[in-house]
Amino acid sequence: MSQATSAVHAHTDASHSHHDFARANQAHFDEHADKLEEEHPYARNFGVLSVNAMRDTFPALFDKEHTEVLDYACGTGMFSQALRPYVKSIVGADISQASVDVYNKQAADQGFASQMRAVRAELKGEPGELGGAKFDLITCSAAYHHFADIGTVTRALAFFLKPGGALLVTDIKAAPDGAMLVPETYHHVVPHRHGMTEERMRTTFEGAGLVEFALKDMQAVKFQPDAPEIMWFVARGVKPAEGV
Repeated sequence: MSQATSAVHAHTDASHSHHDFARANQAHFDEHADKLEEEHPYARNFGVLSVNAMRDTFPALFDKEHTEVLDYACGTGMFSQALRPYVKSIVGADISQASVDVYNKQAADQGFASQMRAVRAELKGEPGELGGAKFDLITCSAAYHHFADIGTVTRALAFFLKPGGALLVTDIKAAPDGAMLVPETYHHVVPHRHGMTEERMRTTFEGAGLVEFALKDMQAVKFQPDAPEIMWFVARGVKPAEGV
């Protein structure tokens, strides 16, 4: 993709001021939370793929005895459940109350309520949110393409990192030819329909004050038998240690 094409997509994908994507996503996932796995049978396995990609690429970030995690846009908890064996604790946060309810019910049913819990929240990065908690690791899997303003979200998430803590994001990588990657069915809840480039993610993370940016291709995923393969990435940014 040329720089000019990339810039156009960066503008057109994110410039939807007439449409409230946050409210659209809230309504969509409130409606679909209890049947998400039925409608998207690949979703649970994708959670496992995302966790494996994060662990394989950045293994030092995962410590079962110490790592406290915020899983943002946690949905019904499929990613959190895959992550749970490798960290000390997980707080999930999501805009959809129905998704949070499913998350907490499944955690309780599986006996993991003491290790993972979710709250309904649209975080702003302000003092007092989440009881003032800060985290060693913040994860966001398959959700950035749903956020109209990824810069604002990234700055908010950086606020909740401990010094030296890391943000890990998995999401759709823009195709070299600039192709539309998200089916029209989901355009009402997805502003970033062409995925995101490495340059855009780097600029976003660095704009939030994160350092040590790295982005690695995750793998190509085919969500439907007749759908094209889409490349996904895992990106990392680190909050500078105090005094740096």
